[in-house]
Parts: sequence; C-alpha cells; structure tokens
Amino acid sequence: MPTRRQFLTRSTKALAAASVAAKSASADRHQRLIIDTHIEFWTSEPRFPFNHPENPDFKRARMDAPVENFVEQMKDFNVKYAVIINPRYFGWDNSYMSYCYHTYKNLFVAHGLINPEHPKVAEHLRYWVTEHGFQGMRFSPIYHPKSTWLNSKEHYPLWKEAEKLGVCFNYYILPHQMPMLEDMAGRFPGVNIVVDHAGKPDLKLSDPWPEFKKMFRLKKFPQVWISNSEPYEMSEIKKYPYLDTLPFYKAIYEEFGGKQIIWGTGYPRPRWELPMDLELEFVDKICDFYSDEDRKLLLGQNALRIWKFPDYA
Repeated sequence: MPTRRQFLTRSTKALAAASVAAKSASADRHQRLIIDTHIEFWTSEPRFPFNHPENPDFKRARMDAPVENFVEQMKDFNVKYAVIINPRYFGWDNSYMSYCYHTYKNLFVAHGLINPEHPKVAEHLRYWVTEHGFQGMRFSPIYHPKSTWLNSKEHYPLWKEAEKLGVCFNYYILPHQMPMLEDMAGRFPGVNIVVDHAGKPDLKLSDPWPEFKKMFRLKKFPQVWISNSEPYEMSEIKKYPYLDTLPFYKAIYEEFGGKQIIWGTGYPRPRWELPMDLELEFVDKICDFYSDEDRKLLLGQNALRIWKFPDYA
C-alpha cells in the first residue's frame, strides 16, 4: 500500500496532468480553423428591398438578422471565416450580400442567387463574380420539384462559364433530383459543388432511405461536398440534440468520408434555431462517430479547397 506522502504525490501529479490535458484540449479548440460555410443575413433597410421569387407578398421578416450580429458572434466562438448565402428574401438582387462582403472582406466570401430559368443566366453569373467578387451561386431546385432545368442543355453555358470563372455552385435540392446533379457533375468537373443540408432526407416518410441514398452516387466526384448542416430542419423531433438525424449524418460520413463533408449553421442571432455553442457541441460531442482529424476537416480545412479566403487565396 502506498504511504500517505506517495498517495498525495501521485494525486498531485495526476491533477497536474489532467490540468495540462484540459488546457491542451482547450487550446486545440481555440486554434483549430472554423469556417461557417452557410450563413444567411437580411435587413429591413429600404435600400435593400425584399423580392422573394416564390412569395412576392413577403416584404418584411419577423426580425432582422444583420451581418453585424454575426461578426460579433465570430469573435465569441473563434469562427475565422464564413460563406454568405442570399436567404432568398431579396430574390435575384444580391446587393445586400455584396454590401456585407465588401464591408468585411477579411471575414467572408459571398454566394448569390440568379434566376436559373433566365436566358442570360450565364451572363448574370459573370456579372456578380467579376463586378462584385462573388465566389459562387446557390440554386434551389427544391422549389421546383417537377422542373428539369438543373441538367438541361440550356444550362451548359452556365456551367462552362462557372468552370472558366472557377466558382462554386451550392444546391438546395430534393433527393429525387440528385441524378440531374450527378449528370452535371460528370459533364463539368471544374465546378465545385456543395449539396446543402445533407441532401434534405424526408424523415416524414416511413422509409426515407431509398431516396436519400441517391445522393451517395455523388461520392465518386472529388469536386462534390455534402454540407452536414441544419439538423433542426431535418429533424421531426424538433428538440436538441435531434437524435433522429444522426443515422443520416453518420451514413454521409461513412459514404463520403471526412474529406467531402463541410459544416455550416444557417442563421445568425437573433434568428438562431441552434445557438453557436450547441452547433459546435453537436459536431464535437453528439456526432461522436467523427474522428478528431475529420472534425478539423469538416469544420474548416475542407472549405479551403472550395473557396479562396483572405489568408489562403
């Protein structure tokens, strides 16, 4: 049996080692690169009028979510960069996104919206990229569930222009539309593609897996990433930690691996569905199937392969 002095010595050493380990873990969390790849801002300022393409009568949000709120949030949680996404409230006018980006160019890159069915859609892409510095566009075929514009021949010039400009397309898309995206990914390998919100599996279905698995065919394309984001939108439980979503996030991780997954939140305060501390906890603790190294990839490092951020351009 150890003497009292030996016991106290061992205990002191153990506590010191635990303290060092805790400080090391804290330092690692602080030093790791965190990039929010999907953040939406909006304001009710009259100079940025709403013009929602599916809901033209929508002229005012219940609350504003201006860029300034998120800038403070980035400081609080050590988020180094973020990708601004037009929330659709402004329609095809990306002026507020441009304002946010140019006001804080050291923090953001920007994605806008352009009308996918406009005959000059490729010209509109070129305008926002060359005149405003955008690095991509978001398309939302989820709002056009029966449309086939995604992989129509009319869109070939758009994708060719995207390859020339070196931009990214992110897609808010339904599972049954994945084969159209697969077609375009094969035809235009020079366009980086992000699939938003885990491909929107429909948990209301008795068996969502047959449709959801259509997305897995995209794993053969190294220029495709899946955004494992917004569990509160996917969940039918609607209560943190959204345990009903975990099988889907885990399946994406197992299929695509850590190198083809990214992370984003969706909204800043005060519109938070999930506050930033819980967003990070969801990745760090709830999704316990991620390896530590893959967490670093999906929380920040993978984004460097998609977008050009200020210190990494």
